Amino acid sequence: MADELVGYRARCPQLHAAVAQLMAAVFSDLAAGDGAPVFATVPDFGEWHRLGQESFVAIRRGAWQMPGRVADYRFVDTFAEMAAVRAAVAADEVLRERVDCLVGVEFALTLRQLGWTLVKHVLEPMVAAIRSYRFDQDAFDAAYSRLEEGLLATRARLVEVVPLNAFTPTAGIEEVTLPDGLVLQAMSDRQVSAAIGYLAVPIAFAGGPNSVTVSRFHQWALTRCTSYPVCSAVDAPAQPTAPDPGALVEPASLLVTALRLVCGGSVTATRAIRCPPDDDFPQGMGPTASLSALPAFDEERPTVLGQEQVETVREVYGLLAHSAVRENRGLQTALRRLVLAGADRVPTDRLIDLMVCSEVLFIKLPGLPVDPRKQDKIVAGATALLADDPVLQAPPERLEALLRLGYRLRNDEVHGDDPSRRELRTLTGQPTEDLSAVVDDIERVLRRALVRLLSDGVVEQ
Repeated sequence: MADELVGYRARCPQLHAAVAQLMAAVFSDLAAGDGAPVFATVPDFGEWHRLGQESFVAIRRGAWQMPGRVADYRFVDTFAEMAAVRAAVAADEVLRERVDCLVGVEFALTLRQLGWTLVKHVLEPMVAAIRSYRFDQDAFDAAYSRLEEGLLATRARLVEVVPLNAFTPTAGIEEVTLPDGLVLQAMSDRQVSAAIGYLAVPIAFAGGPNSVTVSRFHQWALTRCTSYPVCSAVDAPAQPTAPDPGALVEPASLLVTALRLVCGGSVTATRAIRCPPDDDFPQGMGPTASLSALPAFDEERPTVLGQEQVETVREVYGLLAHSAVRENRGLQTALRRLVLAGADRVPTDRLIDLMVCSEVLFIKLPGLPVDPRKQDKIVAGATALLADDPVLQAPPERLEALLRLGYRLRNDEVHGDDPSRRELRTLTGQPTEDLSAVVDDIERVLRRALVRLLSDGVVEQ
């Protein structure tokens, strides 16, 4: 930290000097009265702290045990040096409206009491850094610089976060940027903590109420960082305007669809959360969330994004947002059925939705005969579109055999017959006793069909 502060110059020299004198007096008092600071592991009911890749605990390790008199918000006002601090604050036209009043952004104001602010953002960080009751200039400058920057800030950042369940990228992917400032990335520790608190990620209690596990498949999110003017009760608008709580709902839905189409799996988007960045000076905003319904997913079929799929996901995301796609009712129905199928854990239920998706796609596909049987129409449409597909690399006869099998299995299920009585084969022609393997291959075929329909411009205006 000392290296970062080389050449540091306080924007408010009088306040810098006054707070330094105050902290020197406070440290002298603590050393005389308490000798040395005590640190301990304590419960923390306001935040979950990362203990490992998937382990989080509601405790803080190495927390300074404030003496009782320090925890009183009036503590620093008992020192004569506090008068110079208040005088320096009063002399600055910005600072005097940023303490001892409601401060934050127009839709979230909280009381910022000067004395307690100095304890939390100067005294406590200094004690944690030097581990003794000894005034240290470098530790003071580090804490003070953050305090001053926070008090004089003109804008406060807020991160919108929509956690994804049943999703992870492969190694080497740090983030995926999307239009309009959207970023798919791993959640910060405080974002995961907020997601745990708002039940936006599934958890398992691990050995007690203060310890939970969050799978690595639930630690990524679609995010966007925005900023708002800092204000106080003095200059806040009479009619504050809150941000739209559903601003990321549609982008998250499009992203889930794009990931399902390109990567498969059962990724879902959960509740929209807002919280400040982990390291920003607090400006009156804590985590908030929209307590929307939680969609289903299948733990056994997470979506895994590979490096080679990133650009395709971006491309498909853009195509899904195209007006021609939005206005194509049949395509929207097919996409919705594919997403519903991906989240279901029962193979036969998945199959029904997938075959509905295939009917929507191919029964009215231009350029094919008007009146053949539905099954023939599906087969003809799929083979015409996918016979040369470089991803599937399946000959037409294998596509035909898989889709006819799927259609018969679907009919068995909806008519109350037993699908397991049929001989099952995958897209490669290999026999199998696992219905899920057949359903997975049918999903692969339909995912590719949808991507081809989008990328080949079939739905263009």
